Amino acid sequence: MPQSESGASFIESIMTDLSLPSPPSQGSARALASRETLRLSLLLVAHSMVWIVGAWLYRTNLDTAADMLENYVWGIEWQPGYYKHPPAFAWMAASWFKIFPRTDLAYFALSSCNATLGLCGIVALARRFLPMRDALIVGLAMAVTPIYTTLAIKFNANTVLLSLWPWAAYFFVRYVQTGTWKSALALGAAAALAMLGKYFSITLLAGLGLAGLSRPAWRAQLLRPRTLLAVLAGTVVLGPHLVWLVQNDFPTFAYADERIQEISDPFHVMLLEKIPYSLAQLAYLLPAMAFLALLMPRQRLAAVGAMLRSILRPSLDRNLWWLSMGTFFAVCAVSVVTRTHLSSLWGNTQWFAIVAFWLVILQQRGFELDTRGVVRGMTVYWVFVLALSALLGFTEAARHHRGAIEPRAELAHAARQLWQERVGLPLDIVTGNDKEAKAIAFYGNDLTHYWDMYEPANTPWVARADVMREGALFVCRGSDDRCNKIAAAFTRARAIPMSVHKRAWGLRLPDYGYNVYLLPPDGWHEAADRARTGSKTAS
Repeated sequence: MPQSESGASFIESIMTDLSLPSPPSQGSARALASRETLRLSLLLVAHSMVWIVGAWLYRTNLDTAADMLENYVWGIEWQPGYYKHPPAFAWMAASWFKIFPRTDLAYFALSSCNATLGLCGIVALARRFLPMRDALIVGLAMAVTPIYTTLAIKFNANTVLLSLWPWAAYFFVRYVQTGTWKSALALGAAAALAMLGKYFSITLLAGLGLAGLSRPAWRAQLLRPRTLLAVLAGTVVLGPHLVWLVQNDFPTFAYADERIQEISDPFHVMLLEKIPYSLAQLAYLLPAMAFLALLMPRQRLAAVGAMLRSILRPSLDRNLWWLSMGTFFAVCAVSVVTRTHLSSLWGNTQWFAIVAFWLVILQQRGFELDTRGVVRGMTVYWVFVLALSALLGFTEAARHHRGAIEPRAELAHAARQLWQERVGLPLDIVTGNDKEAKAIAFYGNDLTHYWDMYEPANTPWVARADVMREGALFVCRGSDDRCNKIAAAFTRARAIPMSVHKRAWGLRLPDYGYNVYLLPPDGWHEAADRARTGSKTAS
């Protein structure tokens, strides 16, 4: 790869790492390579579309835990931080729904686009070491793993790292290879964005630092004064969040410490659990390994063996090996030091360089790729994905799986209709049971704010005075006595029972019972009386 960026702008040079080759004016070999590159690129686009539809077929609701609803109700407040997490994923959700309708299908499109953005980062990173065709193969191999498919459906603070980490790694490699001031600034900004996704990204920065210090040429580049530009850019991007942390007494740190205490284990357990953790990571990567092996005309088992052995052999390509394994070591070290149980899901964003490493070592050993059957193979894979998604979606609905039968959108429609009939004004604030209230805020055309009536400090954008002035809809599950008592005491209103059900796959799913309490805006009765008086006078 070139070691300087003279003669081309920074943005243009980034696009070069992702761009398709220009149509060649001569040479049948170049024309063939150009068509193949275009074909592989279109496969990535089609793959993204297939998984949008697949997720929609599989899930008749968003995620069971309602994290995706939480993303939205936080994001529309545009806070520099939230009590659980930094703000990047919430901002992304809010930005997306400024353009697209608030539907499950549109949300799954956000999840898929986030994953595809990460795959583009993986391709760009691989392009620093491989030709464009091979870099696209790397992207496709990662695209069929659970990391960028089934686990990416649920967009939240974990999966947002699927898009942020590969690009941070790309700009890191770009900086240590070129040393330009623009690359330094981009590295700092990308690293800060990763931290704004989740503080767990400190393991990414540690892993990249370990990789950089382990390679003499990269270490020399990192020790140059120009690296301070990366620190400066990162500080600027993180600045508003850092100010928010200080002003609010570091609430995210308190939440993280609480979670660590909940999942802490003895030291020896921390060490032993790295074995199943490592095996789980390898299992996530097996489809990528199989994808590469299937592209080999012969000796596929030998190719698989070479990839497995390469994990323990950094000498095969030290640059890519450290890029692949540095963050893994950092993740394990942080887990041991903090004595925190390590979920396999936390680490699956770290494998942005492993397939590029495998492809390089396969080429070193003389293995050649044959991509003639890749379109046919991907088509078979997509048909399988869609068929299985439909089957599982129907099965979960037919078996009345809780996540499939909760009538969230239906509740939102019924509750908003009730508010409009009784109050006649846009619904400004909703509260009550967590999932149900957030669902009402998400599904609908009006901008509705969520207020946590249990822990008001968690939603500082709405104060008690705002609720009394603007009015609010309280929603409680019929069986939740605590919620109903709080709502009744706050509103001084009687519960309005509501029975709602969902229809999916031609099935009428079970009824869910809720109680709704209406708190009209301050002065609403007087305004309604004036409206009625004016109507009588006019008549």
